[in-house]
Amino acid sequence: MPFRKVSFLGFTLGITADKYSAGISIAYNGSLWKALTTSIQRKRRKQMTDKHAADVEKSSAQPAPVAQGTLQEQINSTYWYHTLHFDNGLTTPGQFDQNPILDRYCLPDRLDGKRVLDVATFDGFWAFELEKRGASEVLALDVEGPADCDYLPSRMAQATEEELSIKFGRGFAIAKAAYNSKVERVICNVYDLLPDKFGMFDVVHSGDFLIHLNNPVKALQNIAKVCREYAIISDVYDPSLEAMGERKYLQYHGGHNDVTWWSFSLSGLRAMIEDAGFSRVELIADFTYGQRGHPENMHHAVFKAYK
Repeated sequence: MPFRKVSFLGFTLGITADKYSAGISIAYNGSLWKALTTSIQRKRRKQMTDKHAADVEKSSAQPAPVAQGTLQEQINSTYWYHTLHFDNGLTTPGQFDQNPILDRYCLPDRLDGKRVLDVATFDGFWAFELEKRGASEVLALDVEGPADCDYLPSRMAQATEEELSIKFGRGFAIAKAAYNSKVERVICNVYDLLPDKFGMFDVVHSGDFLIHLNNPVKALQNIAKVCREYAIISDVYDPSLEAMGERKYLQYHGGHNDVTWWSFSLSGLRAMIEDAGFSRVELIADFTYGQRGHPENMHHAVFKAYK
């Protein structure tokens, strides 16, 4: 592929072309830019450190009993990733609210007789939603705590015993009791997910966690191995990575900020799902959203992958 690069006063102009496509990239790596990005990265690392410390303070070293206190008191004492609504009008202050975008996932109205798996369930929003639609059995898969997440080795080496002893699942337990749910939460890393552990599932759901894995391809392969009919797989992507035509680009972040390892192009994300062991993959939704109280500027794709 022909490639040309010209640099002047810190600016770099790159041009690529072949018979299929062409692309232009502009970059600036002068001293002013380096000073600016260093300052931003320093502030970002401090923000993430402060946020992690705050989450630790809100969480419990063990999934504390949820029978004590009113439901409102239990909600107030817990960190929530998902926004969950209960019949009595109470709502959890989740970091993300999937309720307004639920229809974009095109879930079937009924899942009667289906055995379903929700991967990386956390507070269980999707697991409980799938149960509401009549699934005969729903397993909610999650890791035990931060010690099992894909943090950088340097970050894990700096973690305190208190941080490493944190257990996920308090929010899930509160919600399960409030919903009178039969969803079973099981502890298993997606890297260890195989049919001989929990059997096969008619439907598998996996949402917004591939960017947080240092090996998303392995995770998708394992999801395909336990899937009998189809999987609903969603994640965020970077549309700017589509600028190079048919090439399937990924950007490496190294897990430094918010345990984010990658940015995917839309075509790259789709190809990863296809190559994991699915026969056909459909893009069923493409939209923007964001954290509660923040601009909706995260590009989000939802795929239906058939076995």
